[in-house]
Amino acid sequence: MSIAPEFAEEFQYLMEYASEDWVGMAPLSAAASAMAGKHPTLEQEITSLLTLISELMDHGAVPGDLIKDHPDFVPWPGTKEEILERIERETRALGDMPISGQVAWLHVVDEKLRV
Repeated sequence: MSIAPEFAEEFQYLMEYASEDWVGMAPLSAAASAMAGKHPTLEQEITSLLTLISELMDHGAVPGDLIKDHPDFVPWPGTKEEILERIERETRALGDMPISGQVAWLHVVDEKLRV
């Protein structure tokens, strides 16, 4: 795992959350900001966010959208690299770390991978 040991508990919490519900970007941004260290730059926060999401994806969480009037979560198509590039691009376009409702949601859609 590429997540530092001191953030293992936070990572486990996010995996459990993604297994039960849709995780918005606010808790992911908060965790990434903490992972980036004291007084991080936006660049450091984005790097940490991509590392965190990459690790969550490796454990079964997938980014996607919640569509109004759609019955469920809709995972994004594409490779892991394409998805991470999209998250990076959209985060940079915001000029700040995303909050819930912005960029993406994460969810474990494969019931066999749920925590």
